[in-house]
Amino acid sequence: MRIDPAELARSIAAGEGKNLEFKRGLPGDAKVARTLCAFANTRGGLLLIGVGDRGEIVGAPRPRETMERLRSVGRERVEPELSVHVGTVQLLERRVVWCSVPLSPHRPHAAVDDEGERELVVRVGASNRRATGATLGSIRANYSSGAKLDDLQRQILAWVAEQDEPVTVAVFSHAHNVGAQRARKAFTRLELAGRLVGHGSGARREFALP
Repeated sequence: MRIDPAELARSIAAGEGKNLEFKRGLPGDAKVARTLCAFANTRGGLLLIGVGDRGEIVGAPRPRETMERLRSVGRERVEPELSVHVGTVQLLERRVVWCSVPLSPHRPHAAVDDEGERELVVRVGASNRRATGATLGSIRANYSSGAKLDDLQRQILAWVAEQDEPVTVAVFSHAHNVGAQRARKAFTRLELAGRLVGHGSGARREFALP
């Protein structure tokens, strides 16, 4: 993917908006994950590191490290994991890191905070906001109507329906000889689609049918 410096400069001059966000430096992983999710769940967008709130070009600190962290956050702090495109562009003799997030065909995505809790986030104007009420129902309905269950997801739902008590990912993974990470992602997709209800956090998070 190529970013045109002149076109990007014009976009920066117009200010932040529904598809554009500025950061002087890369914030904590949880905040980055919220921005990536908001773009992916809404209309996609571009995150710029090395640009101040008013559009001043300050340059990104440690561009290579910044790009790797952005990729890592997409893989490790977003569920389902999100692949992003990153690169650098020179503006006013300073290096700015860009991170392009497409509207994801696998939405909705959840941002995972430092405590392991998951949050559905959408982009509203120039802000990232928790999806609640009608907005939450809408994106879940869109996901459910547009995506078919795979074999593992069907297996999970059938197994959960047979249990008398809420279950954990670890118990399912052990009982069915399925990798923990693969099972966790399948449970997350089912929860985001409204097919499972989760309570608690981390490895102790328990799931049941709605």
